[in-house]
Amino acid sequence: MSTDNITELLTQVAVRANALCQSVQDHAGNINATVNAKKAELNVAKQQAQQDIQNYIAGARGEQSHILLSRNQQMEPLGSGAIKGFNTIGLTSFEVTKEATIYANPGTNDTEHTDAGVAQNFRSNVYDGYVNGPFHILRIKWTRDPEKTARLDDNFSNGYHQGALTTGCYLKVISGSVGGAMWPVTQFGDGWQLLGTRQKVNNQGGAFVAPHAKLLLSSLTGEALICLFGTVSGYANLEANAWGRFAEFARPSDIDGLNTRLSNLEAPPA
Repeated sequence: MSTDNITELLTQVAVRANALCQSVQDHAGNINATVNAKKAELNVAKQQAQQDIQNYIAGARGEQSHILLSRNQQMEPLGSGAIKGFNTIGLTSFEVTKEATIYANPGTNDTEHTDAGVAQNFRSNVYDGYVNGPFHILRIKWTRDPEKTARLDDNFSNGYHQGALTTGCYLKVISGSVGGAMWPVTQFGDGWQLLGTRQKVNNQGGAFVAPHAKLLLSSLTGEALICLFGTVSGYANLEANAWGRFAEFARPSDIDGLNTRLSNLEAPPA
């Protein structure tokens, strides 16, 4: 075989090899394009599924009513040493002062009961919008028994704080420290916080349980401003700072008291 023939054969082999390489590259490109297209479709489907889940959760939450399970969320004080509907344990002293009432338009309808500027401070740092239902901001001062754990609103034992629920309050600690099941959901200016905690139904076949202490007064002495402390049914959207006054159902004790008053009104004069 002549040198020319060998050269021609090698040239043909090289051409075929190049063609084969190009064919492999073309097929690889087609495979990559198909894979990338499927990945893009998968990403779109994944994003849509995530959005569908978020929409479902938002819709499900939107269909749930959050009913107040505790009492007196507007926090009307009872004299200077208690809050109506609330109780405490583990304290040797507890002082309550109604500092401000928040209602309707800021600056126009709010009331500064002690002229300490608490309403303005709350409006400047937490919420400056319209408020439909009035609520009070209380100043609380406490001294804890060194041998005991101190709690505010310890109504674990009355059966109204069990199941799927949300507890929250706005709090500004001036001195001392607090603890308990609630955690800081949102940090506002000048020390104000939205504290909250949520729990699911922990047992579908037995009795519900709930934390013993939503708000611990941890330090031996302390002082704080507090408002809108309450517990509602279901999972409230704390992440959106959706915490305000909630609707409350009448309880058997309320109805019994009303029946007694009606009976007294209907009783014929002696």
